[in-house]
Amino acid sequence: MLAGSLRRRFAERGLLRSKSFLFRIDLPRTRKIRGPFCTIDGWFGWRPGTETPCLRVNGLEPFWKLVDRPDVRKAFPRKSSQGFRIFLDASLFSEQLAQSAKRLRLELTAKGETVAARDFQVSDDDLREIQAAGKSRRTKRQWLKEHVACPFCLAGALEFSVGAIECRNCKGRFLDSGSVFDFLPEDLRLRFHIEDVDDISEHRYDEVAAEIVEQVRQKGGKVLDCGAGMRPRIDDAVICVDVAPFPTVDVLAVNQKLPFRSAAFDAVLSLNVLEHVTDPFACAAELVRVLKPGGTLYCCIPFLQPEHGYPHHYFNATRSGLRQLFPADFETIQHVVPRSGEPVWSLRWFLSWYAEQLPADEREKFLNLRLGDVLKRPAESLLEEPWVSSLSAEGKWKLASTTAAVFRKPASTEGREA
Repeated sequence: MLAGSLRRRFAERGLLRSKSFLFRIDLPRTRKIRGPFCTIDGWFGWRPGTETPCLRVNGLEPFWKLVDRPDVRKAFPRKSSQGFRIFLDASLFSEQLAQSAKRLRLELTAKGETVAARDFQVSDDDLREIQAAGKSRRTKRQWLKEHVACPFCLAGALEFSVGAIECRNCKGRFLDSGSVFDFLPEDLRLRFHIEDVDDISEHRYDEVAAEIVEQVRQKGGKVLDCGAGMRPRIDDAVICVDVAPFPTVDVLAVNQKLPFRSAAFDAVLSLNVLEHVTDPFACAAELVRVLKPGGTLYCCIPFLQPEHGYPHHYFNATRSGLRQLFPADFETIQHVVPRSGEPVWSLRWFLSWYAEQLPADEREKFLNLRLGDVLKRPAESLLEEPWVSSLSAEGKWKLASTTAAVFRKPASTEGREA
């Protein structure tokens, strides 16, 4: 009964069906692309034994992620199914849109053939915004060609060809998608434990970062946003670096091996990134290297935050630890707790995650506790309370006051690096 209800709901909302494939778009419901960047959510299903389909927009594969859809599996138990989220950069299609009645086509393909498709419309105003974003991207790419360097040898002797970049000094080879310079080859991914990111960082600049960007813009300079994630728009003044090709990212790279010439940037932003890298000191040294003399460096790093992964979380830092990352002769202009780092964020984060990791019956009791019920008793006396002892293992790891490990050195170190 439930499966039938779900099938009817999907059919009413525009499910495309064929003998072997199902295809549905959930968002945007209007089938309109608003601005240069948008997310498209949906799912597809296929008959077991049939090749797993993939997605293309106007013949190109967009940046997209798989999403779990248990509701679809319930509704169509005889089909394999997979949800998806597309991070669409419409600026890549600005010329095509102008020539195709302002329309983009999302295709489900299998064995190189289109098995289902949906069209999306773009308004005149949105097309102008998309075209402006495309122009900004082209301007930044030209600047980058003059300021990138090989991440292996730091030589600026790079040769650009269609789809490829080669270092004439060390013969390192890299990729160019046409929108992103990819300086993240497989050996660097393995060396620095770079994995696909499931969670998407989509934060706006705080007041300090926004002011720094505007000051650099007024001077006609460039800001490096290192570990940018997904930003709301393409900004001429900001070069965005990340390990995932979000639509607003200009360069794929690891923080420990930045592919830029020394002293290339007027300002550098590192906003809640260094907790996710294997060696924050090496990353900090790279941020310093690419910053111009007299330039501004703005770094935020968590102190009291639960474990969270993009996809890994290695280090938090006190205020003394943050200062220790950078050279002693760097003048401290501000050292503050920003609004985005107020203690209330940590308090709410800890409590909400704690409640989430409790069994349902204990969760309700926990949410009805008063602060005084916890604070008026010593922590040791709380250890046997059900809301403490029944916390999941995952909850304990994410919220641990301390963690501990016992290691054993290999009996033989022959052949191992020192």
